[in-house]
Amino acid sequence: MLHTFFFSPSDTTRKYAKVMAEAFGEESHLIDLTHGPCEVEYDLVPGDTVLMLAPVYAGRIPPMAADLFRQIDGHGMKAIVAVVYGNRDYDDALLELADIAAEDGFEVVAAGAFIAQHCIFPKVANGRPDASDMAIAIDFIKRAKGSGKMDISTINGNRPYKKPGAIPLRPQTDENECRSCGVCARECPIGAIDPVSLATDKDKCITCCRCIAVCGTHARKFKGIMYVTAGKIFCAQNSKPRKPELFF
Repeated sequence: MLHTFFFSPSDTTRKYAKVMAEAFGEESHLIDLTHGPCEVEYDLVPGDTVLMLAPVYAGRIPPMAADLFRQIDGHGMKAIVAVVYGNRDYDDALLELADIAAEDGFEVVAAGAFIAQHCIFPKVANGRPDASDMAIAIDFIKRAKGSGKMDISTINGNRPYKKPGAIPLRPQTDENECRSCGVCARECPIGAIDPVSLATDKDKCITCCRCIAVCGTHARKFKGIMYVTAGKIFCAQNSKPRKPELFF
């Protein structure tokens, strides 16, 4: 059996999780860790395989996701790890996730870095994952199923990991389009949106874009001259399509 644990505020990592779980070819369970801090209580049976997927934020695994993955006890079972990033770079994130799995007691057998549309600057890698990405993801999981323990040191990345960079941009609410349904506040993984005023706590917000993904009226968005300027620079620097990188 395959147990797929994923953290996916903007839903792109979820797409990979579903496709990989289906391609594994056995009974599988999808465990969504997106909805905030919780106790990860899940019974794993010897012989099962775990798949861990996470997005990349500024070259690292989101701290909340990392904490949740650390709660899973591996008991020597196989683990496949994958990260999803917005076409800039995954830096140390994939190595970090593999290290977490190994520290949990798993035997890491495969690791992969995949591309998706950037959640802050959606013009970058727009439309990804595409059919080609998914075909590579399917091939990856099928190959990983029969793989033995890998040498984690072969995964691209560095130790110590890079210091997480600060992301100064925060989603805002367009009051002309907001219908005050509160779904953004309810869905925010870390409770950074006030449920009454719908204002964003800039100190709490991790710019995961969950509020943008779930807003039915598109009232949650990035605005301002800083965003426009940063977007032009980011798009110019990261427009060349990147390919998935796989390690066995």
